[in-house]
Amino acid sequence: MKKVYLLALAVSICLILTIFIVVRMYFIPKGITIDKTKYPITGIDISRHSGIIDWDKIISQHISFVYIKATEGEDYLDPNYVNNVTEALKTNLKVGEYHFFRFNKPGKPQALNFLFHTKDFTGKLTPALDIEEWGNMPVTKSGAEIRTEIAGFLNTVEKVSGCKMIIYTNINTYNKYIRGQFLDNPIWICSFNKDRILPDNRDWLFWQHAHNGKLSGIKGFVDLNTFNGDEAKWKKYID
Repeated sequence: MKKVYLLALAVSICLILTIFIVVRMYFIPKGITIDKTKYPITGIDISRHSGIIDWDKIISQHISFVYIKATEGEDYLDPNYVNNVTEALKTNLKVGEYHFFRFNKPGKPQALNFLFHTKDFTGKLTPALDIEEWGNMPVTKSGAEIRTEIAGFLNTVEKVSGCKMIIYTNINTYNKYIRGQFLDNPIWICSFNKDRILPDNRDWLFWQHAHNGKLSGIKGFVDLNTFNGDEAKWKKYID
């Protein structure tokens, strides 16, 4: 009986994940085109799904920064992380690293996993925490519990990095867990609304506006991001 229950549970989880993947691929907007005269600084974020990257081609396409997935949960290391960060740091791109947050896991052990693998933030962009419900279903903790674990992660990393982490999220997750919270942490928002990027008009640092970007040097699609400012503001920020 127990084996039947576990099999049914596994099938249910696989079905839920399949539905989410299908929805994400075919029903969620793939992206929008933004005014690059207003937002001239473009960046990408990558993980193992981006495959092996030709960095010489990337830097020839007006890309200014890249965020690289390092870790996920308490013990996962992206298999392409070491190669990605090693090769990216050889270019003139500004490089940052991010962790995918697991809602049902405690925050501090996740932070220690991130810190163990990233080790040194010198000369890099501020580290980012990816917080989104997609990939986290089913959620078993309350909103208050999740926010407590997020705070535990942020506090642990910030003691080492010496700066407030960037929070990456989408609109739905922002409204549920981030809105009105973590006010000292810069926001990197995934949004396809051109008129009002954040629902409460909170300031944002980075804006992910497309999942379907195409660049020479990366097979398949890549996420496109923009910095909230012009060339002068970007130079001031990275300096």
